[in-house]
Amino acid sequence: MKRDHDMTSTLEKLRPATTVDNLWPAPARDAALERLLATAASPQQLAPRPRRGRRVLATAALTLGLVASGVGVAGAAGVLPESFTRELSFWASETKGGVDVGNARRVAQTPGPDGTVLSLWAASGTDGTTCVSALFEPPGPLDRPAPSDFRGTGGHCTRPQDRQRGLRFGSGGGSSTPSGVHTWIVAAGDAVRAELRLATGSTRPVPSAEGVFFFWYLADEHTDPPVLAGYDAAGRAVQGPPLPR
Repeated sequence: MKRDHDMTSTLEKLRPATTVDNLWPAPARDAALERLLATAASPQQLAPRPRRGRRVLATAALTLGLVASGVGVAGAAGVLPESFTRELSFWASETKGGVDVGNARRVAQTPGPDGTVLSLWAASGTDGTTCVSALFEPPGPLDRPAPSDFRGTGGHCTRPQDRQRGLRFGSGGGSSTPSGVHTWIVAAGDAVRAELRLATGSTRPVPSAEGVFFFWYLADEHTDPPVLAGYDAAGRAVQGPPLPR
């Protein structure tokens, strides 16, 4: 009898209004109370739920972090345009498959002509060989996907033993277009900073990444070509190669 009284008291507290008694018969009321008391009597069964919720959130956060990191992985398998992989196919041929174009990353960029940017793409093989290529492409954030609309300007692959021999600042090569746009990728050597000194008297900083400097300039047969000036860690000038008109 006391149990029934306790059950009724509990229901009274849960349901202070008494106007629904006729709509809530005693058997149904008691059954509902049984379920309520059975649930309330086992709080230990409910305790793990917040922890499970936190684990789910942590997993979601980790997944989100991977997805966010994946934004910068423009060279992930399955997302590289065929024209892009064809442009960089020499990476695999020159390294006998040691450098995978699928691992290509845009590592730096600088403003280019006609609203484009000159970007540097790079990847390394397991033996330490590094390949780089420069492309003129539409502007955007550094971690945007690989372009399908671009103009390649060449590149090269460097083996660890080549770097150990100490590449001289400015060693490398370039290409040019019929309109006179010259593009160069040169070894950093002892230089930690470089700039182009234009015939107009102005200077343009030269970006670097992966142990190389890369730059472009518009040649003019009536104007002297720019001078590539490098500086070592102590601020001393490092002689660079002469640039063509």
